[in-house]
Parts: sequence; C-alpha cells; structure tokens
Amino acid sequence: MTLETLRLFHFRNFGEVEIGFENRSAVVWGPNGRGKTNLLESIFVLGTTRSHRTRRDGELVRFGAAGFALSALFRADDGRASRVSLTYEEKTGKKASVDGKEAERLSSLVGRTPVVLVSPEDAEITRGEPERRRYFLDLTLCTTSELYLRTLQKYNRAHKQRGRVLREEKGADIGRLLDPWDRQLAEAGVPLASLRRAAIDELSPVAEDVYGELGGGETLSIRYAPGSGEEAASEKEFAAALRKRRAHDIRTGRTSVGPHRDDVELLLDGRPLRNYGSRGQHRTAVLALKIAAGRTMKKKLGEEPIVLLDDVFTELDEKRSLSLAGHLRKEGQLVVTGTDGEELCRFFPDANRFSLAGAGRLKREG
Repeated sequence: MTLETLRLFHFRNFGEVEIGFENRSAVVWGPNGRGKTNLLESIFVLGTTRSHRTRRDGELVRFGAAGFALSALFRADDGRASRVSLTYEEKTGKKASVDGKEAERLSSLVGRTPVVLVSPEDAEITRGEPERRRYFLDLTLCTTSELYLRTLQKYNRAHKQRGRVLREEKGADIGRLLDPWDRQLAEAGVPLASLRRAAIDELSPVAEDVYGELGGGETLSIRYAPGSGEEAASEKEFAAALRKRRAHDIRTGRTSVGPHRDDVELLLDGRPLRNYGSRGQHRTAVLALKIAAGRTMKKKLGEEPIVLLDDVFTELDEKRSLSLAGHLRKEGQLVVTGTDGEELCRFFPDANRFSLAGAGRLKREG
C-alpha cells in the first residue's frame, strides 16, 4: 500500500494542506510543536478511523473551526487506486467515504489501508499497564481480521452493559438483569480469547526474528496471559467463572474476569521485560513488535502497511540509527519525522523532503 496524496483541512494546527508523495518514502522535520506528529496522526486516522492520542474527535479540530476533513489517494500493491475520505463535525460525528461512496460503517475502513505507527508513547507497551499491550494487539488484529473486529465489538458492548447494571442496579433483581449480559460475554469472550492466543502464537516468532535483526542479543518471546487467570475452554466455563465472581462484582461494580483484563507478557530469555529490561532492550522490543505487526499485516492482507515513524531516532546513536533505517526501508512506504533534517536526509536519502517552518506550515524541500 502506498500513500500518493494527502489533504488536510482544519485538522489539528493545519489549515488547508495538500501533499504529494512521489517517492516511496518521505521525511518531515522541524522544531517540536509545529505539527510533525499531527501530520502522522492524520494518516493514522485515515487508516484506523481514530487517533492514537485522544478518544475525543473534537480535539482533532483546528481551533475556531467547525470540523475537520481528511482525504488521501492510496494505491494498492496491485496498482489499484482508491480515495479514502473522513470528515468530522460535532453535530453529525464522523463520516467516511471510499471513492465518493459513503461507508455504511466506519469500521469498514479498518484494514483497507493498513498503517503501523511508531511513536515515543509506545514505550508504554513494554513498560506500562496491560491496557497498552491489549491495545497494540487489538489494533493489529482488527486490521487483519474482520471476524476479530466484530467479536471485540460484541464483547465490549456486553462488558459495558454489564458494568452499567453492576453500578446502577441494586436489590434482588440484579441477578436476573446480569444473566443476559453474562451469556453475551461468554459468547464473545471465548472466541475472542482463542483468537488472541492464536495471534500471539503467530506473532511471537516473527517478533523474535526482528528483535535479533535489530541487534538484540536475547530471545524475545510473547505469551498470552488470560484475564481470568485461566482461559475458559467453553462458554459454559466462562459463564461459571462469572457466576463465581458475581457477589464480588456486585460489591465493586466491575466485572473481574474476562478478556478485558488480558495481558500480553513480553519475555527476554524467559525473564519479564517489564521488570528487568534495560532502556535499550525496551526500545528494541517496541520496534520489534511494531515491525512484526507490519509483517503480519502484509501476510494476512497481501499489502505492505504504511509505516509512520514519529521521532524514533532521537535517542539512538549514529550506528544504531543507520542500522534501523536500513531495516525499515524493507518494510514498506515510510513517513518519518524528526527535529534534525540533515540527519533524516542522511538516513533516508531517496525520500521526499518537507520542513515545518511554522505551526502547520509545510514546505517542500526536495
């Protein structure tokens, strides 16, 4: 998949900008606060329908504007072109279209133009709470599997409604009110866990290979950690686990077992990376996970994802940066940002070049 043109209208700090990507890759540089991350975010939003930085679409609108619009021309690896557009207004929400035809569901865009984003916030995947690792896994799987996307949506709806009952309802009838949501959680939770386990089994050896390619001397492995402590083999087992914890859940107002509590354990030579990894090991593991996710997308979709790199070279020395750039050039189209334009041009000599001289003001340099 290749991004050929990108148009932003009132997105973040951009007014109206249109960009052409004639070469396979592009580098964008400028001081912090000028809009480099916002530019990558716009591509990510077109690929996934949501921002990686906020859940509030209103925050993506330029100050003083009524909404934003994004549009891009993508070309598939087989040569077919498609124009994807996404708009947002507070009153009407988000709407999407493909080649001028409005999409019935926003989620239909997910996986159409696969993207992989690597940003400084990704350090939390290996260092942070389980939620960040679940998000990484969910995003990868939603991009490659419509079945997974639908199953996750069904589970999340049931989990939300069960939580509402636990928080708001009291008295003898609460069990009767919980029963239908327990059934729906079990119906979606068992296949959801199974799909996650299978995906991790497939992703782990790829991430291990990439970690080695990037110079990691240890063995990186990924392991599924069920949120209930033990993966339910059937809907009956899942429902039994929910009933066993029902009194506790009523007291706390939260559902205490299920895939919404899953974790993804990352191990280096069998030791938890989160507890024992050095700063360099964490950084290398994050890059390995993202590249492995991109390779998985390519295998499942038959399309190379667009790789977005937000200021990833800042903390790397020259040798490691050149090595990483060489590996990344094999992964698909790249859009790379940083503060040092000379450095980026050296790492990616054949890329289109853009600078941000002022906030939201993009200038072509070559």
